[in-house]
Amino acid sequence: MNALIEPPPKRGTGCLGKGCLTLIVLAILLVVIGAGGTFWSVRHVYLSDKPAPISETTSGTETSAATAGDTSLAPPSEKIAEVRKRMDTMKKAARAHEQTEVELTAADINALIAANRKSRGTASVAINDTVLQSQFSIPLERLDVPFQNAFGLGDRYLNATVTITAPPGTNASSVQLNEVTLNGHGIPAGLLDWGLPGVGRTLRSYVIKYANQYGVTGGEIKDGKVILRTGGH
Repeated sequence: MNALIEPPPKRGTGCLGKGCLTLIVLAILLVVIGAGGTFWSVRHVYLSDKPAPISETTSGTETSAATAGDTSLAPPSEKIAEVRKRMDTMKKAARAHEQTEVELTAADINALIAANRKSRGTASVAINDTVLQSQFSIPLERLDVPFQNAFGLGDRYLNATVTITAPPGTNASSVQLNEVTLNGHGIPAGLLDWGLPGVGRTLRSYVIKYANQYGVTGGEIKDGKVILRTGGH
């Protein structure tokens, strides 16, 4: 089980590639099943037989729509190079124990998603002042998980939305999900701290892991941006 949900991170992609999609799907499905669901309810209630349109913010005011699995919408190379440079600068500052701050707009985050062909078209974010909403539409057939065909899930889509607010002082250990819906049905917003059945670890432990990779010690969401900071000690 651990080998499935904790693949080694690939350089330059962070939590945006196939490994992260597998983690998201497995974590959510395990939480639903652990909360008393059945594979019938997972297939017919919490999963969909159709992808949800994914809105991709390509600039501060421009949006476009894609469907899950669409690999045609890639950001300009200059844009993704600039965002990656900022992330690399933050990582270097953290390693040097220097304080630094990186601001990411929705367009920046969506550029990172769209730059990876394995995550392109499966997720997007929008930020309204202090509220971030993330949307997923992940085709299970894209993931190498053993149960997808055994339980008839290979033709289903995980369509979800997650809403997050992060006031000043938020870090990976304290960030909370405000609202989570799966195929239009609400699931516990506290799923970050639920122990994954058969695994024991929580989804938050993976959030902390990826934050540590970039040296992120805190941040907040305000003025339509995600602000990430390194501690400098």
